[in-house]
Amino acid sequence: MSKRSVNLLRKMAVPALYNSDNPQTGLVLATKTTTADTTLTAADSGKVIFLDGSTTHDVTLPSAASGLNFTFFLIDATADVDIVQAAATEDFVGNITAHNGKDTAGASDTKIIFDQTGGAAVGDWVQLICYNDDDWYVVGLSNTAAAVVFG
Repeated sequence: MSKRSVNLLRKMAVPALYNSDNPQTGLVLATKTTTADTTLTAADSGKVIFLDGSTTHDVTLPSAASGLNFTFFLIDATADVDIVQAAATEDFVGNITAHNGKDTAGASDTKIIFDQTGGAAVGDWVQLICYNDDDWYVVGLSNTAAAVVFG
């Protein structure tokens, strides 16, 4: 494996914590739960973000920078939760798949909406990985095609 490949893998590695209290469990992923408007920082990269949709709120991404990555899981589907780009010049690339279709990112999309009226359900998720300081690559899975959409 080339040195460049190794360095790229290091940048994309998910930060994890070692559970010294119970070494049998090994590594534990860092997490964060949102219940109100939240702005993520580069220091949050690699975390699993649990979206508590008991109240409507926005989660704003940090400015795009290569290697930043986040995984979002919906843990309460009572109200809408939006994941918002830091700048309109950034782009989402990819799609969110459902059993009855998918939603594909468009050039004008600036957010990902966990839409309660569209059928968002607990367990719907998306993962974002920033490739080149501009593009957030997105993959995700939702209950229905209208549940988690680009907007």
